This record gives sequence, structure tokens and C-alpha cells, in this order.
Amino acid sequence: ENDRYLMNAPGLLEMLALIARGGPFLQHVPYEDKLSVVPAPPPTFEGSGGIPGSRVAMDNTFCVASDKARLHACIAIMNLSCGKSNKVEITGVPEILEGMRDVMLGRHFSKAPKTSSSNPSVPKSVVDEARLKATTCIKNLSNADANDAALLGTPGLVETLGYVAEATCHPETGATTCTTHACLALMNLSISKANKNRVFRTPGVMDALMAVITRTANKNIDADVNPKDPSFEARVKACSALSNLAIGYDNKIPMFNYPGFVESILTVIRTDRAEARTKACSILWSFAAEMKNQVPVVRRGDILPALVSVAKEDTKTEARFKCVAALTLLAESPENAVPLLQAGSLEPLMHVLQEAGPDPTQWRGQTASWCVGFLMNMAQCDDVVPALLQEGIVDLLAPLLSLDHYQSLKAAMAVTFVCQYETGDKTYNLLRQTENVIPKIVGLLHNTLSGRGGSGYKYGVFTLRSSVGCIASLAAGPDFMKERIATDPVFESLLRVVTDYCVDGGTPGAIVGGGRDDTRSAVLAVRALSNLIGHLIPEPGCAAMPFGPLMDDQLIKALRSFELSTHPDIDNKTLNMAHSARIRVEGGKNMGTGNGSACSDSSPEDDMSNDIGGIGLSLARRFLSPFPCGMNLHVPSDQGNNTDNPSRPQTPKEEDAMSISETSAGSNSSVRTFLLTDSRTGRRYVVPCDPFGGRQFNDNRAWCFRRGRWCNEGETPDSNFQWSDELQVAYTAALNNDSSQH
Repeated sequence: ENDRYLMNAPGLLEMLALIARGGPFLQHVPYEDKLSVVPAPPPTFEGSGGIPGSRVAMDNTFCVASDKARLHACIAIMNLSCGKSNKVEITGVPEILEGMRDVMLGRHFSKAPKTSSSNPSVPKSVVDEARLKATTCIKNLSNADANDAALLGTPGLVETLGYVAEATCHPETGATTCTTHACLALMNLSISKANKNRVFRTPGVMDALMAVITRTANKNIDADVNPKDPSFEARVKACSALSNLAIGYDNKIPMFNYPGFVESILTVIRTDRAEARTKACSILWSFAAEMKNQVPVVRRGDILPALVSVAKEDTKTEARFKCVAALTLLAESPENAVPLLQAGSLEPLMHVLQEAGPDPTQWRGQTASWCVGFLMNMAQCDDVVPALLQEGIVDLLAPLLSLDHYQSLKAAMAVTFVCQYETGDKTYNLLRQTENVIPKIVGLLHNTLSGRGGSGYKYGVFTLRSSVGCIASLAAGPDFMKERIATDPVFESLLRVVTDYCVDGGTPGAIVGGGRDDTRSAVLAVRALSNLIGHLIPEPGCAAMPFGPLMDDQLIKALRSFELSTHPDIDNKTLNMAHSARIRVEGGKNMGTGNGSACSDSSPEDDMSNDIGGIGLSLARRFLSPFPCGMNLHVPSDQGNNTDNPSRPQTPKEEDAMSISETSAGSNSSVRTFLLTDSRTGRRYVVPCDPFGGRQFNDNRAWCFRRGRWCNEGETPDSNFQWSDELQVAYTAALNNDSSQH
């Protein structure tokens, strides 16, 4: 009630600020051969170098107020600053902020305040009490976000908070309440994204916070902790401030390289078992989130053991979650995979997943989710895949593959990476289970390149290398996988990765990678393109790409530019793959069959004009020219079925063009299909198990042998897939063989 009366009193805040600062101020000036005393303004912060000064300033200015008067003025301002509605109004008076700064520095008092080098047995004086009240006042004002600009804009105020935090934390006796309040004010000022780099660059702040967390380290880590102990509170607030600063994008690298800082954080992790440890682990997490830090963090040799130790031992606090997240991010860099494995990081993370169970909807917290991401990242390194397989990663992740859940995306990617090194029925069946997740993987690649998130994840969670690498693994897999991803959206995304890397000098990368500096993603994209182009064009000159001449030109340009790359991480094998892919695209572009597009000038009705019926596939003969005679046709077996039955139908495919969204849906009803392969050219024809393909008598749509379905409205069959009498004979024989076994 009294606050409003006092706040409305004209000039009261300014007068309290003047007294707290030591005023009124007077100055000795020469007058008629003697010194005369005249009123003077308060000394400026810069005028005395911004350091604690004596009662008489260098310009002969001195203050009139006694030390006790200044203390009581600080108490009055501190009490007023407790009111929520008063904070912004008080901060709007610059004299108050300058006065509190001068009191915290101990300027113009009759004696200097205690420092960290003072004898701890010396009792506190009035100046020490005044400093505590002034620091508490600034702490109160910093609780209002609207005050950040004024507090940061006051000359020397942030530097002074750092000075007070260090000066009031003794190496032997630890912190005081004043230390805690100074650290809390710095913590509040470092919350806003716009302030983080400003506070970090302020001279003395980093050294002060490091001094606090080091001097307050527990001497006996097994002893019970008193949450009200000033050293405990100061350590938590200092670690919180440092954690806030480490989140700043511009701070991650310089903070990691700041002399002695990592050692200070590791000291907290070793000696603390409470909140400060969690904050310290958050700082390591922030370091790992910066790609340029990931390899140096592991190479230091002291951070990785600390992270693994907490992941193994700490089951009561959030520290384990922070460390698991840090380990997952460190695994994004392939160079770190082997050191991570050697450090024993796999055991605790797999244990977390085993405890969490196979149902992600029942998981508590995000720790298990990060563990799946860790396995996904590790699986991308060839050198550690055997160890992952030996530890049972596939069996652990297999239950997630069939779920309609965000975790199925990461699990499918991890399984895809490791299964490219395994063969057999079990692996084949696992890959079949991942088929329903392929649209999500393609969507992830597209979303990452577009700078946006998807269902269950935000942009930045996945690196570009992860999605491109998964597509590359699928492209190196069985034919049915190639069929699923050899689509326009996939080619466009892979083409963009290569183009951004090397065409016309490349482009700047993003936080998730890409651009001219992301060689790994470009290499993976080229490998994927080479395998997919080889699938669509088994031999140079035998077929054209089905995506049109513009795509052909862009592919040729990007692959040619990549062939000229001289980066040491690009091996000759990858360069040869780029060359081979380019030759195939150029051969198809130069074919007399035209533009390589899946569309033609004829309409579906024209394509159907010669369909006179018995076998449904004869309807395509009018617009498809015959194959050369003498080719050796066979029906490939489905690896998941009996190899003695080469004509066994494959799993049906509903549509050709995969959606780049999270789900795949089409207007066509499902038609069971299998493949006819020309062993001479390698061209694969997707044909229906039912000769009529489930088509109604009044349905005049044409069948596309590339898509493996009836054409949608506005589509025409791919003219590169030419049907012939020989294919018709092989197809009929396959159907007869299959029916005779049933």
C-alpha cells in the first residue's frame, strides 16, 4: 500500500539514488588563492576507470552522505524493487541503476568492501551490507524481462555483477548470499536469445562464473546437501547462467574454447550430485549441438568419459537425459563413432531402451527417444555396424518398425543402415517391414532441405546426412526398395544436395548441413543417384530417365560438376559412380525415343484403342514398340518366398509416385504385382498377378509397366517400358506356372 504512495512522490527515487551513490557531491575548486567548495555532479563510471574508488575521486569530487545513510537508501530502493508493478518504473530511472552499480563496486565509501582475497575472519562492515542490498535490488529488477535493455545499457553494470560474484566468493569459505544474487541477476539477463552473446562478451563475466562454480565445489560429495547453503545456491545459479549462455548459437564455439572453462564444468560433474550437475551436463549438450564442436569435444579425451559415466550411474536426475542427448549429437559426426563405441556408450543407452519397453507411448520423458536417435546415428558408420549387430540393435528396434509413431522413422533408418551389410531371410523381412516408413523417410529428406520439421520432429533434429544416407542405403538395397524410391521427389531432393555442394561454387550450408561444406551428404547423394539411375537405366543407351529433359540436364550438370571435385574425402569409387550415372543419363537423353518423359502426346483413350481383350496387358501394344528378338526373359523370385517358385507374386504396390508427406495414399485400388526382368537390359516390368488387373469392364485406363498400376487421370504409361510378344509369352507362362502350383 505504501509503495504506490512512495513511487508517486515527485523526485523521491532520484533523491534515494543520489544518496545511495554518496551524494550530494561537492568539489574543491580554486577561488581567489584558496579552495572553494561547490556542488558537483556524480562522478561518471568511466571517470574513475570503472573500478572501486576512494571517498575522494581523482577530480577532487567527494560525497557528503555517510556510509550508513547510503546503506539505508539502498534498503529503501531494494524494498521498493520487490513490488512486481514497481520494477519497470524503477528501472526507468537511470540514476538508480548507476547508484546501485557504484555501491556494488564500493565507490566513495570510507573503507573498501571485502574481496575474495580478504581474511574470512574479518567481520562484515556497512559497505558489505550496502553491497548486498544493491545487488539484491539489481537481482529483483532483472526478474522483469522488460528491464533487460536498460540494465544491459547501463555502463559497467553487467561487468560489476561479475565483479561482485567473484569478490564475494572466497576460495576457502565459499559463496555468500551476495554471490548468489549476483549470479541470479546474470542468469536472468542471459535468458533472452538477444542477450546471450552480449553477456558472454562482457569482460570478467566468464571468469567470475567459473570462479564461483570452482570455489563452491563439494569437498565431500557423499555428504548431505543443504539447499539453503549459499555455496549450493550460488553454484546452481552460476551453472544456470553458464547453461543459458552456452545455448546461444554464437557462443558455442568460443565458450568451448574458453581457457579453463571445460575443466570447470567437469569439476562440477565430478563433485556434484544435484541440480548444478544437471546444468553442467546441459552445457556439454549445447557444445555437442554445434557440428564444429563435435569432433573436438571427443578428441579432448576428458568429456566423453564424463558423459558415459553419468549415463551409466545417474538414474535419479535429468543429468542422464542431458548426457544421452549429448552422446546422440556427438554421434552425428562419423569420426566420433569408433571413440564413442570404445568409451562404452552403447551399453547404457541400450539398457535405457530395454527398460523403456517396445511401446513409445508408454515411455517416460525423452531419454529413450534420444537413445533411438543415438543408434540411428551410430549405424551410419561402417566401422561400428558389426558391433551394433552383435549387440542386438536389430532385435531391439524391430518392434518399433510396425508402429505408426515418430520413433518408427528413426528405427527404420537405423535398421536400413545396418541391414545393408546383412543378407538372408530375416534381413529381407525387416526391410519389408520398413516399406511403410519409406514415405516418412522421403518426407524427412524433403522437409530438411526445405528448412521445416515434420510429424513428431522439429527442423534441426535430423541432420541432412541422416536422411540422405538412409536414401543411399535404400538405393543400395534390394530391387523392391529401389522401385519404391526411384521417384521424382527423391531425385529432386538428391539433385539439390549435389547442386548445393558443387554447382557454380555451391551454396552456404544450414544448421543441419548441406551446401558446399557438407561433403559427406553430397557423397551419399551421388551414391544414391548412381544406384537409382543404374536401376532405371541398366545399360547406357537402353532407356531414358522418366522425369523429363529438364531433370536430365540438371542431373548431367550436377554430376559433371561433382566429377571435377578435388576434396580429399571424395574417393575414386564415388567419382566413378558419378561418371557412370552421368553417362547413363546422357545416353538416355540422346536416344531417339525422345525426351525421356513419362508422358506423351497421346491420351489414355488413344492408348486403349487396340485393346481387344483376352490378356489385359495386350492393351499396351499400340503405343509401345517391340523389344529386340532373342532376349532372355525370366521372372525374378521374391527373396522372401520359396526360391523354387520363380513366378511367386511380390507384395503389392499401390502407386508409383511416393508422397513427400508423412503418409502415402493413392486413388488406385491395390493390385497385386510381380516383376518380369529382361536379363539382357535389366529393365524390370511390374505386371499384375491378375491378367485383368482388377479393372472394371467400363474402365479404359492404361496400365503402366514402370509404375505397376493403372494410370491416374491425366497420366500416360511410361514410353520407355515397351511391351512385346516375347514379354507376353513370358508373362503368360509365369501366370500358368503359378496357377498350376495352387
